[in-house]
Amino acid sequence: MTLRFGLSGMGVAPAGVEREETGHHHLVIGVAPEDFDFSEPVPSDAQHLHFGAGQTETTLDLPQGEHTLWLLLGDAFHVPHDPPVMSEPITITVD
Repeated sequence: MTLRFGLSGMGVAPAGVEREETGHHHLVIGVAPEDFDFSEPVPSDAQHLHFGAGQTETTLDLPQGEHTLWLLLGDAFHVPHDPPVMSEPITITVD
């Protein structure tokens, strides 16, 4: 499946690039926002995918079943903005 990321009111910049009102996307899979620590850099693992080159699209190969996904914008150092710039979670089913 192909996912395209959108952003309004801010810009996309690669990780390591410090510019106001910018950040890069992180895709969070299977972790509820209420269980996420927004004060720390986004982890890098199978549930927290980083798009630090400034990508706005990816192709995912998820296993069968139900998956909850949401986007989170991180600053140059992968730390979420305060307040967080994030999407609403969506739930998808992979057949």
